[in-house]
Amino acid sequence: MFYRKSPLALAILPFIVTATYAQSDSNQSDTDSSILPTISIQAQKIDHPYVAQNAASLLKSDAPLFETAQAVSVVTREQLDQKQATTLAEAINGIAGVVSGQRGRRGWDDFNIRGQSANNQIFIDGLRTSARSAVAVDLSGIDQVQVLKGPASVNFGQVAPGGLVNLVTKRPEAENFARTDLSYGSYDFKQATFDLNYAPQNTEKGAFRLSGRYADQDDPVDYVYFKNLYISPTYNFDLGEHADLSVIASYQHREYQRYQGAPLVGTLLPSSLGKIDSSFFSGDPASDPYKADVYRAGWNFKYDFGNELVFRQNAAVQKTEMNGGFISLQAGGTETAVKRRLEVQDWDYTNYTIDQNLQKTFQFGQITHELLLGFDVMQEKRETLADRCNFASINPFQPHYNQGCITALSLNSHSITELQDMGLYARNRIDLGDQWIINLSGRYDWAKSSSENVLKGTKTDPQDDQAFTGNASVMYLANQFVAPYISYATSFIPNIGTDKNDALFEPEKGKQYEIGMKFQSADQQIQGALSWFDLRRQNVLVNDPTDINYQITEGEQTTQGIEAEVNAALSDRWTSSVAYAYTYDSKTTKSTELTAIGERLENTPEHTYSLMTRYRPQGVLGWYVGAGITGASATELAGLNVELPAYTIYNADAGYDTEHWGAQLSIRNLFDKNYYSGVIDNRVVAFGNPRQVNFAVKFKY
Repeated sequence: MFYRKSPLALAILPFIVTATYAQSDSNQSDTDSSILPTISIQAQKIDHPYVAQNAASLLKSDAPLFETAQAVSVVTREQLDQKQATTLAEAINGIAGVVSGQRGRRGWDDFNIRGQSANNQIFIDGLRTSARSAVAVDLSGIDQVQVLKGPASVNFGQVAPGGLVNLVTKRPEAENFARTDLSYGSYDFKQATFDLNYAPQNTEKGAFRLSGRYADQDDPVDYVYFKNLYISPTYNFDLGEHADLSVIASYQHREYQRYQGAPLVGTLLPSSLGKIDSSFFSGDPASDPYKADVYRAGWNFKYDFGNELVFRQNAAVQKTEMNGGFISLQAGGTETAVKRRLEVQDWDYTNYTIDQNLQKTFQFGQITHELLLGFDVMQEKRETLADRCNFASINPFQPHYNQGCITALSLNSHSITELQDMGLYARNRIDLGDQWIINLSGRYDWAKSSSENVLKGTKTDPQDDQAFTGNASVMYLANQFVAPYISYATSFIPNIGTDKNDALFEPEKGKQYEIGMKFQSADQQIQGALSWFDLRRQNVLVNDPTDINYQITEGEQTTQGIEAEVNAALSDRWTSSVAYAYTYDSKTTKSTELTAIGERLENTPEHTYSLMTRYRPQGVLGWYVGAGITGASATELAGLNVELPAYTIYNADAGYDTEHWGAQLSIRNLFDKNYYSGVIDNRVVAFGNPRQVNFAVKFKY
């Protein structure tokens, strides 16, 4: 019998015990608790909010990024505000090695990391949101966006080899404040956000924070719109000096009309009829919009036993309900009669995740060991229904809508999938005391999946997968400014299903070699990284050459490249970020389809670059101006004698801040550049965003 309830019970037990113990500490004198906030506030003043110096929830370590032998990028709250990012794609756009928003306006997050799709690799406070991304995350309750590049299974179990994104939620602070932003912009963009913090004892303990957002925006594409409501309360319990407990909840409602792009002919491929307008809507305005509700609740707990022994536990439950219809473009037809298909989806996902670990730091002679032992459990149930019909064809050059289905809308699929995973992991971070740091990590996972086809009344036998993954690295702290390193990491993801002989698929595996260097300024307000990587994805599912109705695990992909990033708070007046990635090799190396071998992977440009800077002539308050660029080189399309053209997008902003209010004007795509952001399955082209002008007024008390 595979674990179901017992691991969760075992996982929660340490929390109950330590919380009870912590409660006994709550009777300590008020003197001790009043000293702690002062220390915390001083630490915040040392670090400039623009530059991140650690990523504890992502790395499961308090070690500085400068001493971490992995490629990690962090977008701080100040950078998010500077970008005026409302979507994850906007937040991570410009990170070296990350390509985001390439698949149109589908309503959920999509991005590639180091040439590999990472759409479903989204975590919140170090916990998986879902094994399958369904609804775009809201950033108004997020303090940081952290990106880990390369295999990360040793910390998180089954993840894609390219990397993952971790969102750090806003936590209560040791002060009272109220902030609100009101924004209006192009395409009838309207947004209101609020952020309230109440600290009755002027300490983070016993403090409460409430943040939220309402947004309504039309789209440059006809009939496409997005509405969003989000609210997130967070409370810190006062359990004494040794314990920290945060309870975090959120609710998100989204309503949107989904859009996926335009045909190749008339965009990338020439047509005698001219160019398809970028406002062309390939769906139908009469189709039902998507409506989604996401409920999430959980806790973060920490107990310090003293003597460098710390216990941590994070847990969350997330429920996602989504229904709506979209119309996709299909192969066949003609330039003026493109075939379409309507699919009405109804999804219900429930995900439970809990992770705990025990960390002990000890010393033998001049050698310091930071030992981490932990285990985590994830359970998810997905129920999906889809009605489908062939929809009336459309002329993208002269579209006519409200045509309807040409075949009966009928139930096409109804399935229930259950996923379970349990992992044991260990890490030893060894500081040799003479500038050398060695990291050795290992993890063993037990994964189980089962599927029921409700429509056919059939169930698959449960599929069990087991895998060991690891990470090893060596870093040399040459001085306080430069630290070169070398690392090796592996990953795995179960391939659910069987081949034509009913044999279970082997798990998909990834491995990466990385050589890099971290650097920083003496005051740590300039943080940078340079890395080279060789990433291989193995056991990729491809068509069985003996029967195309089945698949086999004979595929392999590889990406190689160089990445460079710098985040700098050059002074209180001037901040800047710059990133560049050169992915010189990105291809399929093994496949049953011989024509695919050697072809470049989808949406992986050879060169990407970005720059963002802001200058304040009078310091923290007063006027400021900012500018930025993002761009990519031309991108080959596998199997097609055509490529996505290169592009460079210019952005600008200006504003004025006082102690209690501020205003900001931002312009994205300043020169209204026409460009294509990406492709979907090498058949459908997604248009890039035109010029967007937003104006925001901010109030702070």
